[in-house]
Amino acid sequence: MKSPRFDLVILDWDGTVADSTGIIVDAVISAAEGAGVIAPPRALILKTLGLGLNQLLLKLFPHLSSELLEKVAEGYRSHYHANEGNSYLFDGVKEGIERLYQHKCKLAVATGKSRKGLKFALQDTELNRYFLSTKTVDECFSKPHPHMVEAILEETQIPANRAVIVGDTHYDLEMGKNAHIQTIAVTYGAQPKEVLLSYEPLACFDSFNEVVDFLLS
Repeated sequence: MKSPRFDLVILDWDGTVADSTGIIVDAVISAAEGAGVIAPPRALILKTLGLGLNQLLLKLFPHLSSELLEKVAEGYRSHYHANEGNSYLFDGVKEGIERLYQHKCKLAVATGKSRKGLKFALQDTELNRYFLSTKTVDECFSKPHPHMVEAILEETQIPANRAVIVGDTHYDLEMGKNAHIQTIAVTYGAQPKEVLLSYEPLACFDSFNEVVDFLLS
């Protein structure tokens, strides 16, 4: 069995593993309307995906008071948790993760989700057993700060030059650069290919199957 290109593959979750971007966008719009504020355009919301909730809302609603921001955050959580079971894995993800696991790749997750949200997602998709390390915004700084990656590297004892992060937003790619590890972009999530390529990933693919083929080639 040929050794994979990297010893550690760090995966973003929303937009990379799970097709949940629509649920997130709808939750922001619903929360804004529920708080009586004007909802930002969907295209603008998509540009903020990958951030932790607090950072995302601060970007989208920079002029709101802390009280109104908290009201929007509460509405977001309520809407998202009511619908999070409707998200599903992108084509090839479950099989691809199994292939990487069988090839002795260590796997981790770095996500803007809460710990509660990630725990639900891992249980719901039955992917718990594959991941050696998982980091969320509840215990780390939000992307693009390198804290999540640094914590994963420390926990797994994998050197930075043997790790790669796979993500669908420029925040994932920036986080990888800030942590001095390689990055792979995927185009089927929140952000378009031209934006992702401007952050100079090692590679850019249109499907998770292509990601896995590259990592195992």
